[in-house]
Amino acid sequence: MKSLRRAVALFLIAAACSFVAVAGPQKSAAPAVIGRELQRRSFALNFLRALNNAEQDYKKKHGTFGNWDALFAEGYFTETGTKWGSSDFPTVTQAMYSRATEVVPGWKLRLMISNGGKSYDALVEDATDAKCGYAGVTDERGMMRESEFISCKM
Repeated sequence: MKSLRRAVALFLIAAACSFVAVAGPQKSAAPAVIGRELQRRSFALNFLRALNNAEQDYKKKHGTFGNWDALFAEGYFTETGTKWGSSDFPTVTQAMYSRATEVVPGWKLRLMISNGGKSYDALVEDATDAKCGYAGVTDERGMMRESEFISCKM
């Protein structure tokens, strides 16, 4: 009985050691995004969500997607904010939007309407990030992506 226990214990130890050897060193997780970086990414993605919501409503009313001038003229985005943002992220809902390329201080928007108003592509870029050029991207499907210059790590 004693030798059976010893054999089982040795088997378990050998199995554990072989598992560790096969698994090898683990890759460390990507560093957590914190501080200004988190705020920046959150603003871009939440702004794009608001833009997607506004575009869907605009298309329902007009049959096509709208460019920034049209969205601004109809009050989707104003100098006092937008109702299309999440109440969980007041920085977007209460932002002071403008008709200019820099739609919010520090953020440039490229909104391209194509295919006779049936498609759009939007890129919101952090104008203060000359080093990495952080931007969020979306389209009429509501899919969002983040990007930076190839030389930077996300």
